Amino acid sequence: MSSFLIAAPEALAAASADLSGIGEAIREARASAAPATTVIPPAAADEVSAAITRLLGNYAADFQALSARTAAFHVGFVQTLLHSASAFAGTEAANGSSLQNLKQDLLGLINAPSYALTGRPLIAPGAPGTSATPMSQNLLVNPGFEVADPSVSGYSGVTIPGWTETGTPTVIPYGALRATYPSPLSFPFPNLPKFLGFPSLSQAPSGGGNNFAGGGPVATSTISQTVDLTGAAGTPYTLSADLGGRLLNPSSASVNVTFLSANGAVLGTGSTGSVTLLDRLGFTEFQPREISGMIPAGTTSAVVTTTFADHNLILGRYNDAYADNVSLTVGDPSLTPAQLTVPTSNVGHIDHVQLIYMENKGVGDIIGSPNAPYINSLIKTQDYVSNYYALSHPSDPNYFRIMGGSDFGIAYNPASNVINAPSLMQEMDQAGITWVGYAQGMPFPGATMSQGNYASDALPFLEFGYVFNNTPAYLQTHLLPLTQLSTDLANPNTAPRFAWIAADEANNMEGPVDSPLSEARWLASQLTTHQYNVAAGDAFVQQEVQTIEASPTWNSSQSDVIYITMDEDFNNISLGFGNEGNHVVMIAIPNQAAINAGFQPGPFVDPNYANQYSLMATIEGNLGLAPLTANDMYAEPMNALWK
Repeated sequence: MSSFLIAAPEALAAASADLSGIGEAIREARASAAPATTVIPPAAADEVSAAITRLLGNYAADFQALSARTAAFHVGFVQTLLHSASAFAGTEAANGSSLQNLKQDLLGLINAPSYALTGRPLIAPGAPGTSATPMSQNLLVNPGFEVADPSVSGYSGVTIPGWTETGTPTVIPYGALRATYPSPLSFPFPNLPKFLGFPSLSQAPSGGGNNFAGGGPVATSTISQTVDLTGAAGTPYTLSADLGGRLLNPSSASVNVTFLSANGAVLGTGSTGSVTLLDRLGFTEFQPREISGMIPAGTTSAVVTTTFADHNLILGRYNDAYADNVSLTVGDPSLTPAQLTVPTSNVGHIDHVQLIYMENKGVGDIIGSPNAPYINSLIKTQDYVSNYYALSHPSDPNYFRIMGGSDFGIAYNPASNVINAPSLMQEMDQAGITWVGYAQGMPFPGATMSQGNYASDALPFLEFGYVFNNTPAYLQTHLLPLTQLSTDLANPNTAPRFAWIAADEANNMEGPVDSPLSEARWLASQLTTHQYNVAAGDAFVQQEVQTIEASPTWNSSQSDVIYITMDEDFNNISLGFGNEGNHVVMIAIPNQAAINAGFQPGPFVDPNYANQYSLMATIEGNLGLAPLTANDMYAEPMNALWK
């Protein structure tokens, strides 16, 4: 038997005085009941009356005996309180057992005549712990994160259906193998032993299912959802979750509820508290947390937020705060959780989508940088998504997830032919939508091997077996040197519907690192201002945007848009240098035909949260493509870019 009662000596003294009065009342009640329970009037002459007299006489004797036991228990209890306040916890346990026995004896005495005469108890015993107020079912959508396309590597943020995200939270399967470290190389680092990895199924809390939510690759993250509480004001609520963490990582999770009025005013809050490193004693585990209270008057809704607080100061700040079985119940059984639905998309059709993908610079490395005047001018004059996030380190998963809807368990930079899964390339081919990847420095059309400043993984397409293993003619149609772009844009009727534009190592904002001097400059940038290669990348973006905007395709009656972003922030090798939580630049530039079709003209700032799956969902909306996984299906598109 556990106890959460805190006993102060002065409180116990006052309680003992009150109990002395109760004892006097017990003695008076016993004395006043004595005539009725010790002397039973003679029965009538018939056998039934005689039997009733004997029955009641036996119960009267039992009542007197029980009264004596009650008085004796009371005296002993008061003496114990007065004897030692410091020993109260142990006394509580002992007396708790006595009280339970006494309760059962009393129920038995009261119910015995009814059992004898009717076969039913007069007072039915209640179920231990049963609330007096009936409660609703869990009102949260997807509370155990079972609806998700989880990150099998654990090193990638994902879309969490039913929840609104900030940062890069993730969902991980119990028992997922954990790489020693996300590798910036072309091969993965070895996996850790299971006891050093992510929580296993044996460490899952009761009812934990297959998945749990975590803080994700970098920095503090949150997930939240709004619950309709119309009619529940003034009733009790219970907020609970299983929270945990990993080994000595001090990151921790907590769950909070904020009660709101119809006009959005905050009426009250509650928090489960967190499970800290000290609570876990350095073990990888989950512990339950719960808080109960009353829903404030005037409440019509509540926002439940799980915060994964990053306190990790090493190794890229991986956030090993965990949560599962998040629950909010209220004292209105008529309320039920909302249905899980796909987010509404306002994204309209676009005839030609161009995506310029740069490397390894966070918003703090670009905004205000004297080395990026052109990109800063675009941020001020075009559409800027100010709260956009990449979802992992190192680079390549940030490329191929936009084409495949998953990290596919990959936490390194594979060269090619590692993914056998459906892709947007297949969808575009099946729908007759033309697409091309343009790479600066590609030596010839269809090149599948890195050469010079050209890296085969500068484009995501060759990492999919569907493309890599296709025919030479197919490769020569879809993988082209960047010099071909202006030619292809000469005719809007034959220009590719989707184009991915990639710079070479000398201009992509990351490299080059192909000589002792360039390696020294790269290292110095790691430790200082992170400006290595920014000027070259800014010039590249300017060149390509101007090429597109000067083309007949851009200036036709067909709608075009250019998206410009970075694959990740400066923390690409996951050592924490330049870590901005993977907050990166996202710019959209529409042509006049797109504006006429409903695209927001610049200058315009979209402050809503978005990430790489939001970009994927937006491109799918532009081109009329179906989603591939739960990540792009449930991601909120960049709707604000459309009027």
